[in-house]
Amino acid sequence: MTGVKVVHLSVVHRPDDARIYERECRTLADAGYDVTYLAPGATPQLDEHGVRLMPLPVRRRSRRFLSTPDVIAALHGIHPFVVHTHDPELLPLYPLLRPFVPRLVHDMHEFLREQVMAKEYIGARWRPYVASASGHGQRALTRLADGLVAATDAVFDDLGPRGVPCLVAPNYPLLSHFEGAAPYPGLAADPRLRLVYIGALSRTRGIPLMLDVMERLAGGDALLLLGGVFSSAEFEAETMARLRAGLDDRVRFLGRVSRPDVPRYLASADVVWTATTPSLQFRRPTVATKVFEGAAVGLAALASDLPGREVIRDEGFGLLVAPTIDGHLDGVRRLAADRSATAAMGAKGLEAVRRTYSWEAVGERFLDFYAQVCAATRDEAAQA
Repeated sequence: MTGVKVVHLSVVHRPDDARIYERECRTLADAGYDVTYLAPGATPQLDEHGVRLMPLPVRRRSRRFLSTPDVIAALHGIHPFVVHTHDPELLPLYPLLRPFVPRLVHDMHEFLREQVMAKEYIGARWRPYVASASGHGQRALTRLADGLVAATDAVFDDLGPRGVPCLVAPNYPLLSHFEGAAPYPGLAADPRLRLVYIGALSRTRGIPLMLDVMERLAGGDALLLLGGVFSSAEFEAETMARLRAGLDDRVRFLGRVSRPDVPRYLASADVVWTATTPSLQFRRPTVATKVFEGAAVGLAALASDLPGREVIRDEGFGLLVAPTIDGHLDGVRRLAADRSATAAMGAKGLEAVRRTYSWEAVGERFLDFYAQVCAATRDEAAQA
């Protein structure tokens, strides 16, 4: 498919988003597609893989709809054959794009209704109505798509009958991004059990639960490396106050960690920790991306026993525990009590990622999906 123009489009995700930019865009560019990624705040450049980054305005959630003219103008300038959208906010543009974009592909990263129900910035009274409307809108507007991608197979259940190519593309890590990561010497030298979580910082991701556990441990038992971006200013203030009130000797707050630095911080730990709570969003099967990223550098895993995490037990590379303070506290203590067994779990996780749970194992299916989406009018694609 050499030269076929593809635009990946988001008004939400960052220019360095792992799923969009690091995995999907670069996989296509390496296969010969002419790939552009339009994202808020992107620095215009052509990267070493041939992916072209182009900026959209950075806007607050309530004003993202104002980016519509910028999106339309950019697409008219590029003349892509495929536009691949990554945000439900972009689905209402499909009727506008349909007349001049031959192929539309929509990528569903999460369960939409459940995701909306977890949004703290939407008033609790209104969340069920917004979630329902969002779900119905997604179901209707994805009928205009020529291809659909989802992080898990169960996401497709919300769409009803589908007559277009569909692909399950799990959020497995790009193994080459993590292999050979060198730990930060100062962190790796800490004799305590070193736990790490780098990702979205919210209540449903279990951050308060993690701090509750750390409060119950002795200062010499464990160190938590905590990095990411908070879901709200209020939650950030609450969390930072707890750290200052007596946890700063056992919790190292890293702030937002850039993608190139993530492997090194992970490699500085012994255990990747996800204390996700059983909210609506996580009662359905999800891919525990952070767990697999940790496994990609040889870490054992400690995770809440929720749908989609069974692979940790099946592959033997960590512990699944009840999503409670006592459950996770017991898990940390068990891992700290036998450090050689913890290291052996990490080795099993790395082997499992190398064998099955990496983007390298998914990439060929992703390219086959694109070939199928484009194949019906291949002559038209060559002219795009």
